[in-house]
Amino acid sequence: MDRALDTEVVEGEIALIIDYEPGKAVATDVLQGAMRLIESIDRLDQVLLSSVDSALEPVSILNDVQHSSLKLLLARALKHVPDDCLNGLEWKKWVGGLLVKGKHRLLQSINADAPQIQHALDDLSADYKAAPSNLVGYTPPTVNEVRGALDKVAEARALFPGHNVTVQTEYGDLSIVEVLTAPTLETFRNPASSVTNRGEEYFKVKSVDMLGHSQWTVLRGNRSVRVNVLHQDWLTAYHQRKFAILPGDSLRCKFEETTFYDADHNELDRTLSIVEVLEVITPPLQTGFSLLER
Repeated sequence: MDRALDTEVVEGEIALIIDYEPGKAVATDVLQGAMRLIESIDRLDQVLLSSVDSALEPVSILNDVQHSSLKLLLARALKHVPDDCLNGLEWKKWVGGLLVKGKHRLLQSINADAPQIQHALDDLSADYKAAPSNLVGYTPPTVNEVRGALDKVAEARALFPGHNVTVQTEYGDLSIVEVLTAPTLETFRNPASSVTNRGEEYFKVKSVDMLGHSQWTVLRGNRSVRVNVLHQDWLTAYHQRKFAILPGDSLRCKFEETTFYDADHNELDRTLSIVEVLEVITPPLQTGFSLLER
């Protein structure tokens, strides 16, 4: 049975450095922006722990504040820690190390395309497999979840236009770059559980999205299915007419599919996403009888 604690501190500290203009920057703007950044980083931590326990709530603990640039030293802590993990120093070390390494890998490029995100998550696979014995079997999050969390970081980063924002970790310093981003929409659902399947599959194109919203319709098992195309570089090349896609063409893809269930194991929702397009296969042209000699 879980016991809700105020916080349980785990290992791993990062520093968030925000440049501002002393004597000119409005205090509330700087501090509210810093709060948004911290909240977005906590959200990224939550995604990294989503397969471990969906009830775990990562929070930042303020260890120190330094000035000139605003430098915030942030320790990691968790809420709602299961009883059997409370006294596990090995568990705390593993969680703290995973969160620091995961943030360092994923924040290197907050506008990374889906294949690059998948590559970063593949690099974390060994860390998930190295979990203490009572946590064996957990996996990295989905590309879709990470993309949503990174979008939140980008939205918070946009509050400091023209100023440097840096994250320091034991793996090195990295600058969070400014990117153009539209506010993400939260999806309101209350699933009790979810299952994600990943793999490689052929999807036959039924209709394409010409407006850039990245939702296409494909045939899968003779059923029409809406699919999110997360492979942005490939999608951009298509919209720039560097190649053509016609209904009936097939896409060989890496995909992930997540199904959400309620407490009675009834399906609530299902999302299908293309992580990477590996190949476009066009069916051979049919010659017809017009080529026959009369």
